[in-house]
Amino acid sequence: MVESAGFEVIDLGVDVPPDKFVEALKDNPDCKAVGASALLTTTMDALKSTVEAIHEAGYKGKVKIMIGGAPITQEFADQIGADAYTPDAGSAATKALELVS
Repeated sequence: MVESAGFEVIDLGVDVPPDKFVEALKDNPDCKAVGASALLTTTMDALKSTVEAIHEAGYKGKVKIMIGGAPITQEFADQIGADAYTPDAGSAATKALELVS
């Protein structure tokens, strides 16, 4: 869905450690948005760690971070410092366009 909105998507895969997100940002300096999701409540802490790592690497305010997935809420996104929460892929594409415009 995000690709169909005109974005180039770099798929890092599943169970991606936070440092791999930071490495991908360093390798792609034109990146404007990062998307990540959690499908189980047990993986929500990984999203928090990922957002923290991106911020600590100096990308806070430079790259928009969007999160989603079944257990994720707007409240959780706000709590961990993500820039956006979207409940599904269609709204993620719309939000990505909004965030980088």
